[in-house]
Amino acid sequence: MAKNPFAIALSLALIAACGEKPAPVPPAPEGDVMLHTVMDMAKEPPVLNSHAGDELCSALQPVYRCFSVIPHGFLLKDLPESATDQKFSCYPRIKSLPDGNFIMFYHGGEFGSRVWCTLSSDFKKWSTPQMLYAPKTVSIDKPDDDVIRYVNPDAVVLPDGEILLVVSYRAAGHYRQGIGGGLSFRRSKDGGNTWGKAYDVPVGSNWEPYLLLLPDGTLHCYFTDAIPMTRNSGTGLIISRDGGKTWSAKTRVCQQYKYDYFTPGLENQQYNGQKIYTDQMPCFRVLNDGKTIAGWLEARLEKPVPEDCANSDTYKSYCMMSLVRNPSLEWEDLTSYEVERTGPADRETNVLRGAAGYISTFPSGEVVLSFNISNRFSLKIGNAAATAWRGERWTDGWMQFFDGKGYWGSTEAFGGNFLAIAMHSTSEEVNGMQLGLLYLNHRLDAQRESILVDGDAAEWISTRAFYLGAKNGNDAVIRAAYDDANLYLAVECRDDGSNPSDLVEVLLKAGEAATFNVKVNAKGLYSSSSPAVTCVARSAKTAEGEPGYVCELSIPLSALGVSAGNTLFCYADMVVSGARIPFTFADLSVPATWQRIQLR
Repeated sequence: MAKNPFAIALSLALIAACGEKPAPVPPAPEGDVMLHTVMDMAKEPPVLNSHAGDELCSALQPVYRCFSVIPHGFLLKDLPESATDQKFSCYPRIKSLPDGNFIMFYHGGEFGSRVWCTLSSDFKKWSTPQMLYAPKTVSIDKPDDDVIRYVNPDAVVLPDGEILLVVSYRAAGHYRQGIGGGLSFRRSKDGGNTWGKAYDVPVGSNWEPYLLLLPDGTLHCYFTDAIPMTRNSGTGLIISRDGGKTWSAKTRVCQQYKYDYFTPGLENQQYNGQKIYTDQMPCFRVLNDGKTIAGWLEARLEKPVPEDCANSDTYKSYCMMSLVRNPSLEWEDLTSYEVERTGPADRETNVLRGAAGYISTFPSGEVVLSFNISNRFSLKIGNAAATAWRGERWTDGWMQFFDGKGYWGSTEAFGGNFLAIAMHSTSEEVNGMQLGLLYLNHRLDAQRESILVDGDAAEWISTRAFYLGAKNGNDAVIRAAYDDANLYLAVECRDDGSNPSDLVEVLLKAGEAATFNVKVNAKGLYSSSSPAVTCVARSAKTAEGEPGYVCELSIPLSALGVSAGNTLFCYADMVVSGARIPFTFADLSVPATWQRIQLR
């Protein structure tokens, strides 16, 4: 479709009214052009710590087109009617696979018994779930006197593409005695379609295993190492150096001291001297320096002088989160309780009330923490060393994108700029497994490119981009490039044109210079701070045929007051049906909160 001649005339009239010489407007070619989407962006190989120093300016933007709520009934395939305690899916763990697919593991009910997986190629449609573990009867004290239950799946993708799955298992009737518990492993060699035989490693009563692949191929399996009779927990570890085929004996690596255990019935209510610890539900990542392991742990706490901890009627607890940094890929063995050690000295203990922590890292440097604040899934961005975090206090700077309430959520970073998030919900408003994709908006490094402003972004080389998305499906990617004379912007927007007032606004500011403003919509340049701006818009379609438009703009560097090597502060928002959708955390009146464009 040719560019609307009325729009060209209107743009020229607006420019002429400003009393300045207009930039030449090239003729618009005929026909629709390709509309690139956010999934086409961030294709460059990531550079390790490329955004070090700017991480706290980064923010996560929801890709609402990839948000969904999968009904619990769909996920609980082949669940027997008798399993009345497992009527919802829970504890999701999503992994990105080398072929671009995703796999999600989860268990049924709060305390589990069965474990499933499901696959997706686009994060929207998920395959028929496959049950990987089901409860089984076992003999411990007498024939068929207990049931093994499976819970808390986690997985890691190995360098050869194989998927290694771990789950916690327990003998339900002997759990409190520490009998019949361990970890079970299964392996898939075909992307999660089929699975090998289970391999059990008895480690005693445990919960919440987590697999970590080290740079040299060593595997760590962390878990909540439980002593149920005394409410003692702590982080246990077993190690494999052969890809998960065999495992070491367990050690303890983190254990926050709480108190000495009170033995009921003794004269004068004496303490028996047994030390009680916590630090549980472990999640660890190797930071980008390749030598530090950061962990985000839950602590189960209670009043300083407890009543009988084995009596559930009087035992009251709450959870706090702690951050630890181990300065090595090796851990101190804390197995001996004779020495009161807690693990890495570099830790921030009980910084925030909440539970169910998870941690992910981006190659560019950003570290993302997540946990539940009052059953709301919450995320926070930190620096590459996991020592500084967005916001002045631990309570500041958290992002919440799910509407439903639940617990035990998780994250998975992939593709350089994407983060998958998941948490179940059984609230009245949202009932199902909540899934979402977030895009990492961070400093945009604009490269020198030869750009023809013709409304077709096919010649753009860089796929580095900012992203904005609205809940109604409208979204936009914004790319930047430059040459000796101009800054170029490509704004590609999925917009069906049903509302002529919808537009995308970009504000640019350098130092003390005045803020530069441009607004575009499907017809082209809506308004601009300078008549020297050139803009060409064309109708466009995605590869799937969805409608939208592409606007290409050239802005003289002199109008912005910048040159090669300078940085621009950038604010962008979309106006959709009268509502504004800006960058996350961006305050229009405070340029320091905006994103940045670096002219490399």
